[in-house]
Amino acid sequence: MLLVSAPAEDDERRQASLAQPLRCWRARRHVSAYLDGELDRVTRVAVETHLEACPTCPPLYASLVGVRANLGGMRDPDTVIEEAIAMRIREHLDEQVGRQVQR
Repeated sequence: MLLVSAPAEDDERRQASLAQPLRCWRARRHVSAYLDGELDRVTRVAVETHLEACPTCPPLYASLVGVRANLGGMRDPDTVIEEAIAMRIREHLDEQVGRQVQR
């Protein structure tokens, strides 16, 4: 399935997207952070405004929301790592990062 296509120069959707204050490519760079609630207020409002008015980005956004929902449904809520094991993993990763920095 092709999620993104480039409309022709004289395409009405292309002309409408070019009129947006936040260009599609820039808005799409922020969509993941938008979904995760990681954007500052100004950028969040700019992405929301773009999604409300853009003729091409909402289907991409909707697809990402769907993927995120499907992946979230795959989590096994009974699978929990004990805190002691999680701490050992963190310590091991910290050691690995420390060794790489020293090289």
